[in-house]
Amino acid sequence: MQEAILGIIAEYNPFHNGHLYHMNKAKEMTHASCTVIALSSNFVQRGEPSMIDKWERTRMALAQGANLVIEMPSAFSCHNAGVFCSAGVDLLAATETVTHLSFGMEDTSFHSLKGVIDILIEEPPSFKENLKRHLQEGHSYVESRSLALEDLIPGAGRLMSSSNNILAVGYMMRIAQKGYPLTPVPVERTGRAYLDDTLTDVASATAIRKAIKEKGLDEVYSYVPQESFFILKKAFDRGRCAIDDDALFRMIIASCLRASPKELASYAEMKEGIENRIMQASKYSKDLQELIEAISTKRYPKARVQRHLMHILLAYDHWTNKAVQRLSVPYIRVLGFDDKGRALLKTMRKKARLPLITKTGSLESPYSKTIAAFEYKAVELWEMLCNAPQRRKDVVQKPITV
Repeated sequence: MQEAILGIIAEYNPFHNGHLYHMNKAKEMTHASCTVIALSSNFVQRGEPSMIDKWERTRMALAQGANLVIEMPSAFSCHNAGVFCSAGVDLLAATETVTHLSFGMEDTSFHSLKGVIDILIEEPPSFKENLKRHLQEGHSYVESRSLALEDLIPGAGRLMSSSNNILAVGYMMRIAQKGYPLTPVPVERTGRAYLDDTLTDVASATAIRKAIKEKGLDEVYSYVPQESFFILKKAFDRGRCAIDDDALFRMIIASCLRASPKELASYAEMKEGIENRIMQASKYSKDLQELIEAISTKRYPKARVQRHLMHILLAYDHWTNKAVQRLSVPYIRVLGFDDKGRALLKTMRKKARLPLITKTGSLESPYSKTIAAFEYKAVELWEMLCNAPQRRKDVVQKPITV
């Protein structure tokens, strides 16, 4: 029988008690001998800079039982759920060693999950018609998709109203579309919902970040593993964190002010004149939240607006975006490993379908170089949000070993 290797797609922004529960539960369910994490880079899926960089989040993952951490580059990690999910699954599948993919869900027992996935993949005419109708009513794409599914499968709308369920369905869709030999392992979430900002019991990453920003690091001591807390504290003490919304706001406004509407329109996912709302709001907004509120509409929810703003900051152009969606991840970059991970890497080097690298200088294809160059730019811009930036850290940093 094939040895089970567990894969998890994560941001760990930061690694908290809920993440630890999920990892341990997934290990228990799969009896996996090794755990591989596909980790978001320094800009994350909700359209924000990560609180600490990918290297420190790698340390957190390794400290809590991960054996190997690989990178999901910023071109994929700071994107809509479809791109994020596809990239994460493609990365783990490309290792040719990962056998199981685990993820959190609000409800793991939904009766027609396969039916939902089949509809989203096949997009039958009835679904397309309902989707178009709900979009014309002014709903966002995510809301319209949920409503269109509800029209066909009662209860599916509620299922697809949760961020974690949306990601879970995205992972399973990609596995089905590509025929990957990955076994999905959903784990029912405990504690607070993904976006709940209440700091109680098993707090969400959203609540933890909010508490840190508003009350300080000591406020979250009980809600993250001890090793995570000390990694966070060391990063904060050294000025190696990106939590200053004013600094981020100024960088975004500078990017908007120096651009024309035509240039803004050339960035990833800009549609329906949203660049004009962004341009107008950038002229009078006094802080980041006011800017986001001024741009957001029923059709353009805050998370989508935040991604637009990050894409402007990163100068993420349509060409790169189209290539990303067509070609997916071009390499597997190793961020860290322990002894078990080192042994797995030896097998992976022989079997992986993508180049397995620790630094990007060895890449050869033009597309690989484009993704690596975008990653370098994103990391350098993230550094500018720190009180103690480390220029070119991503070029010289070796994988974290424990």
